[in-house]
Amino acid sequence: MLRLALALFAAQAGFHGFTASLPVALARAGFPNAEIGFIVGTAAVVQMPAALVAGMAIDRLGGLRLFFVGTIAYATGALVLLASGVERETATGVLLAARMLQGVGIAAVIPSALSLVPALVTRERQGFGLAFMGSAHNLTMGILPPLSLAILAASSMRGVALFVLGAIGLAMALAVGIRKRLVAEPAADLAGGSGSSARRFGFVYSSAWTSPLVLTVLFAAHWGVIVAYLPQRAEAVGADIGLFFAADAFAIFASRVPTGWLADRVPTRWLLLVGIALTLASLAFLLPQPSTALLVVAGVGTGIGGGFIVSPLLLEFARRSGPADRGSAFALFSVAFAAALSLGSIGGAPIVTLGGFEPALLAGMAALGAAGLLTMLDPSLRVSRQAAAHHEALVGPAVDSPGMVEVPPA
Repeated sequence: MLRLALALFAAQAGFHGFTASLPVALARAGFPNAEIGFIVGTAAVVQMPAALVAGMAIDRLGGLRLFFVGTIAYATGALVLLASGVERETATGVLLAARMLQGVGIAAVIPSALSLVPALVTRERQGFGLAFMGSAHNLTMGILPPLSLAILAASSMRGVALFVLGAIGLAMALAVGIRKRLVAEPAADLAGGSGSSARRFGFVYSSAWTSPLVLTVLFAAHWGVIVAYLPQRAEAVGADIGLFFAADAFAIFASRVPTGWLADRVPTRWLLLVGIALTLASLAFLLPQPSTALLVVAGVGTGIGGGFIVSPLLLEFARRSGPADRGSAFALFSVAFAAALSLGSIGGAPIVTLGGFEPALLAGMAALGAAGLLTMLDPSLRVSRQAAAHHEALVGPAVDSPGMVEVPPA
């Protein structure tokens, strides 16, 4: 488990090593804002369809193989930027190709890593395991953007790309040793999915995933508003937006393992309601004119609130899927999150144009309120073991053997 978490942490340098450095490098090279937004946003657009394909591939080939596919996509994207650099003369098509590869990488790496967790821990510790894996990704989000900016300041985008390639190589080396540690899970019908899942043209969907997917979209929509429109609002009044993102990343990192431990013991309903309440209260600090102090307080609150929401949602996907469809379940979670970011950023654009940042953020807060209402109305979230019992009915009792056998491809 620790080895996989370290591999995920290193692999995600392929994405978050460019989250802050690429827009800054493009701006310094003289690219206009509209073109920068188009280039940077390409990764999220590609991530959605790529995650669907990755989910189907994980179900057939296994999470470990798709983890390597994702890291190869990351490495190829870094190689493109290493070869081209970022200059005003750099062709936009080359930069778009790099971002597309990064979108494919994140679409494959995160669902594949999450899909491996139930094969590395016992059923009773899945919430903890999924949260621990998520914390590795959160740590990358907190460390890599400022580190990549320091490398960019000291060298160039080629220096950032070289650093990222080294991190990806480390991730691949760590992942090689994971195969011998996987725990076998009961075999399932790969052609038809498990239980209520139905596979059509290689795609599988279970009705049990609908509620967690809708909750993911409703929860994450506000983040699209924040990422797209808060930085310029903060910069206009001299507030340090970087501290907001750092506070959020480290707060969610610190909260993921404790909330994962709670998710194994407390009904999902109560954890989600606590997380929604914390997030709403924290977002209220972003409605007045921002200051650095308000941004830090809001970042800590949104990070902790996010931990209370994401950890139990991931566990719900694990409980409501089996070996034959778990890759699709986690891939759809990735799609839902990317769709929510697009909804907040692109869908919020007309609201920001007409009324400014505050009405757009209030719309995101309204979506959070809707998530709270759905949480209270959904009976499957009321009892901590109800979804686990559903999983037992689908795939049989847990296998807690210490030996490791990966589910073979179809």
